[in-house]
Amino acid sequence: MKAAILEGPGRIVYQEVETPRPGPGEVLVRVKAVSICGSDLLRVFNGAAKTYPLILGHECAGIVVEAGEGVAKEHVGRRVAVAPLLPCMQCPACQRGIYSSCEQYSFIGSRQAGGFAEYVVAPLRNLIDLPEKLDFEVGAILEPSTVALHALERGEIAEGLRVAILGAGSIGLCAVQWARIKKAGLIISTDVVDENLAASKMLGAHLTLNARQEDVVASAMAETGDGVDLALEVSGSPEGLMQAVMMLRPRGIVVCVGNQPPEAMLPASIIEHITRRENELRGTWMSYSAPFPGHEWSDSVAAILRGDLHVQTMISHRFPLSAIEDVFQQIHSHALIHRKIILIP
Repeated sequence: MKAAILEGPGRIVYQEVETPRPGPGEVLVRVKAVSICGSDLLRVFNGAAKTYPLILGHECAGIVVEAGEGVAKEHVGRRVAVAPLLPCMQCPACQRGIYSSCEQYSFIGSRQAGGFAEYVVAPLRNLIDLPEKLDFEVGAILEPSTVALHALERGEIAEGLRVAILGAGSIGLCAVQWARIKKAGLIISTDVVDENLAASKMLGAHLTLNARQEDVVASAMAETGDGVDLALEVSGSPEGLMQAVMMLRPRGIVVCVGNQPPEAMLPASIIEHITRRENELRGTWMSYSAPFPGHEWSDSVAAILRGDLHVQTMISHRFPLSAIEDVFQQIHSHALIHRKIILIP
């Protein structure tokens, strides 16, 4: 089969490799669409991969073409999205249903071969059915929706709450939509790119703020009076995290979604602000719950089918997988302004 191989930092090549075979409890999926995640960019350009060589790609969808030992042949032909986390199911975290905190997890597309290929192997339990009326592209961008829903639930989203979402990339745009679906009373979206904010407005944000052009904290406080109930920090920037804290009402909740840089630190004044206002800072990691892989995945498919959740609006570009070397080079040189990029094997 053809696949994109990450050979080392900054070196990704499209070449012929051996087609994998499914083991016990696994299936072989012919990949029909796969999307590029920001974490893929980190592994290519920042040397963040766990191992080399590696086939990246953890957001993918396709058709089951082969069943491994112990898997009924009836599964062949299923249209599926692939949930990429591979928990051990034995450790204390897994026994509690907190699969994202598995002590020995593996992961399709970062710790083992992923979907930047014509075929990918996945356990049967990791398959999410993709109805005929949904395009494979939808399956390839399903994960950001599940991450957004999981994060909002970590923040105890409820009808009528005032919600701020800092960062309007794919997860942020999904969070805006889920906040709308959950009937938030006010949805504030911040970003530094006007096109992202326009998309956020279209998808349900009541107020959009460009953090490069205005004081987003002052604007949020002017809109709410005493702050928002819940803030999702999705941008992964220290400035975004501090803004999220400063936007909160007393006893409000910040959920940290974006990956902060290793050197990031919170000033003592921010800690004091959290303490005096009795705020909470919560973490969220991936999108899984019991029973595995979790309601976040089935709820996302159902919301898309109802027309409540519009994930394809996040797609800005489509390329054949064979163009991956050029695509990554364009991204690295900032010649390709994008949201979600779909690759077609």
